[in-house]
Amino acid sequence: MIFLTLEHILTHISFSVVSIVIIIHFLTLLVNEFVGLYDSSEKGMLTTFFCLTGLLITRWIYSGHLPISDLYESLIFLSWIFSIIHMVPYFKKHKNYLSTISAPSTFFTQGFATWGLLTDMHQSKILVPALKDPIYK
Repeated sequence: MIFLTLEHILTHISFSVVSIVIIIHFLTLLVNEFVGLYDSSEKGMLTTFFCLTGLLITRWIYSGHLPISDLYESLIFLSWIFSIIHMVPYFKKHKNYLSTISAPSTFFTQGFATWGLLTDMHQSKILVPALKDPIYK
């Protein structure tokens, strides 16, 4: 029960933060004087990355397998990858316009996974036999 609650909280925090990050990021693209806002959008993506990492780890512990077995988990994993892609130029101290693509990609994949899919698809299920490791049979 606690895993489901934690998963729900992390999902909504990360989606809310990435929504704010997109607004800030597009403001900094339109007006170059908002340098401080650019740093806060990058810190927001860092927060989103940590929330998505916590979400994936929580699902992994709860389900007992790597959380990329169904559409919901795969979309959350893809959103996590987009957040990593977004942060690479930040750690190299370059203002790169790749983040113009990666931040909205994170937003849309996580938004579709969270609100576009039925809530029954959010539940972790037993792996199909094709995805099980033959060592553990």
